Amino acid sequence: MNKDLELLDRMEEIRQKAVENPANYPVDYTIRLLSAMVAEQAGYKSRTDWTEQLKKYPESNYATRLAENRFHV
Repeated sequence: MNKDLELLDRMEEIRQKAVENPANYPVDYTIRLLSAMVAEQAGYKSRTDWTEQLKKYPESNYATRLAENRFHV
């Protein structure tokens, strides 16, 4: 199995666990968990690493929300 399929398999396992026990998988937590998995695969060491990159692109949703003061922590 290649690394992309392995990642997708791990992500699907989280989705399955969220269905089985939703109290342990709040939406924000689950999205952050999945984002971290993708970021790690892409070579980022932390959330700060990839969010700092997004800030550099004014066309990104991340930078736009920051600029418009519509960013939720």
